[in-house]
Amino acid sequence: MDKSPGVALGRLILALDRTVATLVTAPQGLDVPVRSLAMIDIDDVHFGLGRAARSADVFLLVGLPDDVATELLAGLGVHRPVAVLSKTAPATLTDLADRLGIAVVAIDPHARWERIYNLVSRVLDTARRSPDGGESMESGATGDLFELAAEVARRTGGLVSIEDERSHVLAYSTAGDEADELRRLSILGREGPPEMLAWLRQWGVMDAVRTSARVVAVDARTDLGLRERRAVAIRAPGTAEFLGVVWLQRGAGPFADDTDEVLTGAAAVAARVIARRRSAGTEHDELVRRLLGARGDIVDVDALAAQLGIDPAVAVVLVGFATAGSADDAPVPLAENATRISALTLHASAFSPLSVTATIGDRAYVVLPGVTDDAAVEWARVSVDATDRQFGMRIRAVVAGPRNLAAVPELRAQIDRVLDAASLEGELIDDVTTVAGSRTGVLLGEIVALLAENPDLVDPRVSELADLDARTGSDFTVSLRAYLDRFGDVRSAANDLHVHPNTLRYRIRRIETLTGMDLEDPATRLVVALSLRVR
Repeated sequence: MDKSPGVALGRLILALDRTVATLVTAPQGLDVPVRSLAMIDIDDVHFGLGRAARSADVFLLVGLPDDVATELLAGLGVHRPVAVLSKTAPATLTDLADRLGIAVVAIDPHARWERIYNLVSRVLDTARRSPDGGESMESGATGDLFELAAEVARRTGGLVSIEDERSHVLAYSTAGDEADELRRLSILGREGPPEMLAWLRQWGVMDAVRTSARVVAVDARTDLGLRERRAVAIRAPGTAEFLGVVWLQRGAGPFADDTDEVLTGAAAVAARVIARRRSAGTEHDELVRRLLGARGDIVDVDALAAQLGIDPAVAVVLVGFATAGSADDAPVPLAENATRISALTLHASAFSPLSVTATIGDRAYVVLPGVTDDAAVEWARVSVDATDRQFGMRIRAVVAGPRNLAAVPELRAQIDRVLDAASLEGELIDDVTTVAGSRTGVLLGEIVALLAENPDLVDPRVSELADLDARTGSDFTVSLRAYLDRFGDVRSAANDLHVHPNTLRYRIRRIETLTGMDLEDPATRLVVALSLRVR
């Protein structure tokens, strides 16, 4: 359980600012502490809330129809969240929440939910790490980027936003009606109006910010609705690596005289915060990779378990994920997409609060302590479906275990064997499977891989038939494989090919004539069937 003091609901809403959030009702006041959050989507409603989601203090109601959201709150039972965040906040939901003592916060309909989740998470993480205070530009203490943004705004008289190197907003100061459209949309996680972005590119503003060590001034463009701005790059201490930008938009009055000095100091403080957070994330990822056996044998399982917060006596299930299909056909590899990995980590944490996730190569692995294999398979199936629905990306999942923690590297090796085979014989391996349930597909895939690496083991008659198809446009190899896959059942094979049975009979006779194959011979059938799978 989270022992941190948390963040008062009122402070959380202030941090989000009315650009993003508007309080609708708070029946228990604004001093109620908030320590955790969960994204609740339609799958959580259909399959039931996980333990972590049920105990969360803030619910982000993602894409739930109004009646479903209302029904969800009505059926929560004893534990209820401190607040729910909704883009619609209908009267029925608000009235029920008010009776149940749950605050309702309306979120701008244009905001991206992943942006809201990240912003709230950063506020809560800061409370856990720095309970005694936030940023201090005087002492150099590092903690809350939101506090830093607020302090810079106070000292300069402008509106501050702090972005990472991909232009994702990390924190920002509160604003009244002075925020222009570009600032508002960037905070919501959207691109600015095209004409604004075109102007910024045309005048090389971003290039200047990325390459300059000084504060860059950006003039106002009243015709585009852009207010005057200043910006300074955030660079890693010691290396000058570009980490992001501190942006300052002019507010109701002019900037303070020492604005450039304040921005330069703020960039230095922000660099320490970002570098520290990245270091913490890297250290955790490295621990999980050690658990997975990516750094050799595990020397001290108990010590590693303690660092990851896992009970070494509890059995674990390992789930491996990879893009479905061959590597050549895949879009961006799963492990290279930070948004999808973040979504997977979040989904795993909601299902099993002590789960840990890491990527190795182009694959992602989730360690699930205290979970049955059947439950893990069902969770993996929901994850695969959600990835396809939300990101338009087909992935597959393999489940291994449960075993003790020391066996995790062995479980990963078993999963990798299945995923490797699936890239060759995917049709024989389900998109969601277990190691035990995929043995036939794995063995066949490995045999096919061996044949592919040794072309002299492939029946040359199959190669000649494939060459003939390529030259003439015939369908001999496809027809022959369908015929053999159906064990010589002409009607079933013809149905698969959408041709008349007599057409297939003619093709098989023609194949035998052209190649000299005796397709009545069991040994010939086996050799030809395997050779066809290499093509």
